[in-house]
Amino acid sequence: METRKERLDRLQQAFNLVVHHDSVLSFSDLIEPNRDTFKGFKLVYSTNHLEGDFAHTSLKAIEEQCPTLKKYFYGSGLLFFSDELYDKTWREGRVQLPIDYSLSLDSNAAERFRIWEDGKDLNTSEKDFETLVRFIKDGPGSGFNFDYSFFIIENYYDSMKPENHRPFNTIRALKRFDHLVYDSASFCVTKPVFNETRSQAGQRAIETLHAFHSSPEIRAFQQRRMLLYVVLLKAVILNQDKKGSIKSKLAELINFCLFGLEKFPKTELYFAWKLMKYGKSLRFFDPVSQIGKKTKAKIQGMSWDIFALRYQETMASKGNSGDFFIPFFASFDNRFVELAKACPIRAVLIDELGENVITIQLDELEFQTELSNSMGAELLHELNDSHKKLERMKKPLTEDKLVEVASGLEDQLEQYC
Repeated sequence: METRKERLDRLQQAFNLVVHHDSVLSFSDLIEPNRDTFKGFKLVYSTNHLEGDFAHTSLKAIEEQCPTLKKYFYGSGLLFFSDELYDKTWREGRVQLPIDYSLSLDSNAAERFRIWEDGKDLNTSEKDFETLVRFIKDGPGSGFNFDYSFFIIENYYDSMKPENHRPFNTIRALKRFDHLVYDSASFCVTKPVFNETRSQAGQRAIETLHAFHSSPEIRAFQQRRMLLYVVLLKAVILNQDKKGSIKSKLAELINFCLFGLEKFPKTELYFAWKLMKYGKSLRFFDPVSQIGKKTKAKIQGMSWDIFALRYQETMASKGNSGDFFIPFFASFDNRFVELAKACPIRAVLIDELGENVITIQLDELEFQTELSNSMGAELLHELNDSHKKLERMKKPLTEDKLVEVASGLEDQLEQYC
């Protein structure tokens, strides 16, 4: 019987295999010699070279159908592995792929639904909005799963303010969209018909908000986003040292996380590293290239954009057993496009039994190499000790602690304004 520690070690081995796999080699070259390592895990692997009978789907075709949709992965298509799927492919050739498509909305896109449901003019975005509506209703299979939970999480605190009706009105519009009377041939975007009243949709919106406000899981999402904000905030401050090397800044950031937060948030560190090393050449990081009075708000906004990626990791682990969760994001601006260019995703490794999901970036090997080079032998041993990894994973990082640390960093940031 495999212990949790042994399974975690094996997951790390699978992660290392993907990271070091040369992109010019085939998918079977990755999986076939390492079946024992990948046993019980699922892998979604992005590529520009779809292979023969291996189960795959085209991301490019979906984006071309609906330009408002933004993919998470760098390549034009995806390849998939699970024990059952891989064995069935070898026995039968091309097989039916169990894909669960999901569409999340940023606030920008969600607001379009509120404006539209209210009967107001969408102006220049009307054509793209109609394409989005049609794609949701007519998409692959029985259509995309329409998931607006991220919008509610992003607007969690605003929705608690009695004077702020915008989040409620938006959620009511999204709820009402569930009951859109839709026929592809006769649908007119400027004259939508719903078989649910505003009052009925409003009641469902209230029930949803109450459920979210009382959910411990939603509070945990807020803390994860806050952790990302804190790490980015520290990285922006460290980046003001124009003479310091990336290696020294990364080392200081790791020490801050391990001994200040008692966590090793690898994915958050990846985004911080990308900011510190490539921030000047990537448009996504332009808002924090120079510090000013609005920098704190810009870092907060950036943390929400990046957290949209982190949120999909959680969603990926919650699909039906055996299914593959393929997320898309609907957005009417280019922030998400720039984020995808800045931080391209190569693969997602999923351990449903162990409830672990690991996102692997296209430049993961470069990041891992620089991460290791920035640490001494003692610190590397601390990080690679499986028992200590489990202890860090189990130890909670409270919201109060994050707020306290963030407040101190915000005071430091103001000194540069």
